[in-house]
Amino acid sequence: MKTIFNKIWRKGMYVFLLTTIFITSCKKLDKQPLDALTSSTFFNTAADLRTYVNSMYNNRLPVYQYTAGTGNSNALLDNGSDFMIFSADITGGLNQVGATGTAGTENGTWSTGYTRIRQDNYFLKYALEKAEKTPNADHYIGEGYFFRAMDYFALLNSFGDVPIILEPLTEADVEKMYVPRSSRNEVAKQILKDLDLAIQKLYWKGTGEAVAGRVNKEAAIVLKARVALFEGTWEYYHSRRSTQFAVAGKDGREFLEMIEPAMNELISRQGTRIFKTGDEPYNQLFAQKDASSVDGVFLYRVYDGVKLNVSHNFFSKITDFGPSITDHLVDIYLNKDGSPQNISDPYTTLNTLSQNLDPRFRQTIWTPDRGPLGKLKGRELNANLRYPIVAPILSTGGGFTSTGYRTFKGAVLEASEFNKGETDDILIRYEEGLLALAEAKAILGTITQADLDKTVNVLRGRVGMANMTLSAVNGFPISIYKEENGFDLTESRIVNEIRRERGVELALEGFRSGDIRRWAIFEKVINGYKPKGAQLQEFLDYYNDPAKLTADGFNVAGLSFPLLRNTGSTGNVSAFPDGRINPYFKSPQFQTAGQGFFINRDRDYLTFVPLSQIQLYKVKGTTLTQNPGWN
Repeated sequence: MKTIFNKIWRKGMYVFLLTTIFITSCKKLDKQPLDALTSSTFFNTAADLRTYVNSMYNNRLPVYQYTAGTGNSNALLDNGSDFMIFSADITGGLNQVGATGTAGTENGTWSTGYTRIRQDNYFLKYALEKAEKTPNADHYIGEGYFFRAMDYFALLNSFGDVPIILEPLTEADVEKMYVPRSSRNEVAKQILKDLDLAIQKLYWKGTGEAVAGRVNKEAAIVLKARVALFEGTWEYYHSRRSTQFAVAGKDGREFLEMIEPAMNELISRQGTRIFKTGDEPYNQLFAQKDASSVDGVFLYRVYDGVKLNVSHNFFSKITDFGPSITDHLVDIYLNKDGSPQNISDPYTTLNTLSQNLDPRFRQTIWTPDRGPLGKLKGRELNANLRYPIVAPILSTGGGFTSTGYRTFKGAVLEASEFNKGETDDILIRYEEGLLALAEAKAILGTITQADLDKTVNVLRGRVGMANMTLSAVNGFPISIYKEENGFDLTESRIVNEIRRERGVELALEGFRSGDIRRWAIFEKVINGYKPKGAQLQEFLDYYNDPAKLTADGFNVAGLSFPLLRNTGSTGNVSAFPDGRINPYFKSPQFQTAGQGFFINRDRDYLTFVPLSQIQLYKVKGTTLTQNPGWN
């Protein structure tokens, strides 16, 4: 099925060149599309529309293209949240101590967003004017609406209120071009309106024009659920907490109530069909070379090193080289029987966690009972690497992780994928929509056991995890919910359990940062947080035992033991008083008495509007406002 998408890529590269002529890719909103050569000769057939919209796939969907000397992959999607850290990144977005809140002159998210929206508007204007009645044109028009919704959602996520522009404008359209920022409520409604039009026009996956790799009706429905959940919960929680980012007079319920009818349409068609192949289906869902026939995968980026000249190195995802899972993810897993995990156990090894916790733990995080990574079937390329740790101890060629929690989700266990990967990259899947439905109904107070059985328990059943039941959840002690882990002590237990389920199921897929912002708990999770890793003693016991290393095939001749030294500032590893690894132990800010991470709760939920745009609006005689806390 990948060959079908080859045409998308080649034609997309052609139309990308065309659109750089058709539409000025400018950072400002006052540039005119040079459409004189195209409006009369293009957009006449469904093939024309397909050719144009192919360019949207190429510059909207993420591309992790491998180049020599890099380990480019999608392993860092949750970096910048509390679920994942990068070994050298202690001065990033979560560490705003001393930040002044001075806005930048430019903001790439703003300029790229409006460049893309101009392309969307241009396409929709002429597609609707000239080709709407053409056979099969509707599907490609639906794709246009889908991509415009994606582009506005990216702006909503970053900026909140933004100007809404729905047509390609010229120099003569100053009054339409320099419009004030619409409220985020209005922006969300426009996104959902576009998605409703997309749903109406798109084919179901695998039918009509919805061939391998293309947008389909299922993807649009799940994206609708994503947007409605995001904005609904943003308005709901920010209103309850009276934050700077609340929408006056709005509580989000209108959006939350949209999710059930949308998802019921999808559930009536998809039922309980999700990927269940193999012994570890949750893990291997993300390692499929051809996602076109994978149940529940609705939108994905196709890779083909030969025909598309685009490949990746997802193979290196589980050797890390820096990205590391933290205690905030590990500690939210339940036991296999559905009971709460006891995170205060004094010494819990990775293997013990693997044996006791929700099976998705083992399928997300590598554990040593699998054996050395270099000896896993399909990965016989490196020497031995059994326990991950950041320390200059052994030349393994296998990377490290600073917390001891190594990524294993989506492990590519095929040697031919090394540096030339063709595993498809999943972008929208059914499970996200099911969790959106469960969360919305839990917040609205209408969730039933039947709802859990058709959503959460479908996901749990795939891995053999105990079902979630309302009776059991309602009996959980409130003490298990910690605000720093993303829970809400003012919410019901079932709302908190759906949050837990979302964290576990969608871990490392890039949702966590948005979740803690829309729940209005960003500062509660981040401020004061000092990331922790696994129990250090496990690594000391292994790396400081020459016999164990030799048994695993390491050449220890000439090495000076102990290899790992937990001796304060002179050591190469360190732990917190509870024995868990401190990945940033050399920084006073992240030692036991340090401040930890910090964000400004009155500013950092949204990014800044670029000053160049504010000045440009001023020159044109109108006002573009700045976000709270930025100056």
